[in-house]
Amino acid sequence: MSALTIFNFENTPIQTIVENNEIFFRAAQLAELLQYKNPHKAIKDHVDFDDLTKREIVNTINKRAQVLFVNESGMYSLVLSSKLEQAKKVKRWITSEVLPQIRKTGKYQLKPQQLALPEPEKKFTFEFTEYELQQLVWAWFALLRGTELCEVLHPSLKQIGSYYAAPAHDIAYEYRSTLRQAHNVLNRITEQFKCEQGNNWRVLKHLRAYNPKKTGFQLEIL
Repeated sequence: MSALTIFNFENTPIQTIVENNEIFFRAAQLAELLQYKNPHKAIKDHVDFDDLTKREIVNTINKRAQVLFVNESGMYSLVLSSKLEQAKKVKRWITSEVLPQIRKTGKYQLKPQQLALPEPEKKFTFEFTEYELQQLVWAWFALLRGTELCEVLHPSLKQIGSYYAAPAHDIAYEYRSTLRQAHNVLNRITEQFKCEQGNNWRVLKHLRAYNPKKTGFQLEIL
């Protein structure tokens, strides 16, 4: 029983065997790959008897079967007899990639694909004053309040057919991801500060209590 080597051409599997550094292609599969309408007739019409051989293999249902293979000469006969564009591509691939590897190593191996690793995320270092950090949090808070307000107003604006219904909807729902992402960043860079009612850090209570799943007004307005 011969050992199979299976390779793929454009996601189509082809069974082969290699004996004494010579490759044999499963005849019917090769003819189908070359897009012959009647693969068995193509093999009979274009391949010499001496270029055909039968080998026993284990098929997909784990049973032994006698299968017809063609040697390299028979492969060229099938390829050159096909007038389709596919035949040129198959011939180019076999002669430039498959056969050279078999002659060199005794077997066909797919070329390893190098995985494209994602580029590391760029990191930057900036210095902020405490006041500047406060302004960033207040800007986030203003966006939060704006989205909450538009969410509440949108149904009424829509009901009366107002021009502002569509913009209110966009503001209410399209900036939610921005709020969530900015919330995570701001929480991280302001974690050393405490919420104090007597200064600009009083806005931190809204940042800390923010719930991205909640709708409507989350806390009382400052």
